[in-house]
Amino acid sequence: MNLTVIFLRGVILTGATLLANCTAPRPSPEPTTQPKKPSITRRLQNNWDRCLDQSYQVTRTKTPDKNAAAELAFQACSSEEQDLVSASYAAPMLQPHLRAETKRVLIDDGHLPIFDE
Repeated sequence: MNLTVIFLRGVILTGATLLANCTAPRPSPEPTTQPKKPSITRRLQNNWDRCLDQSYQVTRTKTPDKNAAAELAFQACSSEEQDLVSASYAAPMLQPHLRAETKRVLIDDGHLPIFDE
C-alpha cells in the first residue's frame, strides 16, 4: 500500500508541475531593432529645425525683415514640416503652437537649437 501511495503522489506532483509550467508567465519577447517613435520624431524635428535655420540664415542676408525671412523659411521647409506632422502622435493638434513658438525663437534668437537624437 505504501508503494501505491508513493506512486500516486509522484503522479500528482508531476501533473501539478506540468500544469504550473503551462500557466507560468512567459518572458517578454526580445526587443525589435526598429527605432522607437520618439527617436524618429526627434530626428524629423531636427531635420525641420536645420532646414528652417539654414533657410532663415540665407534669407536674412537678402531681406532686413525678420518676420518675412521666417515666413519664407517656413515655405522652403514645408516638406520637412509635413514629414514631422505625419510621424507625430499629436502633431496636427499641436503643430500650430509648435510652428508659432519655432518662429518666435527663430526671430528672437536668430537660430534654432538642435537637440540630440
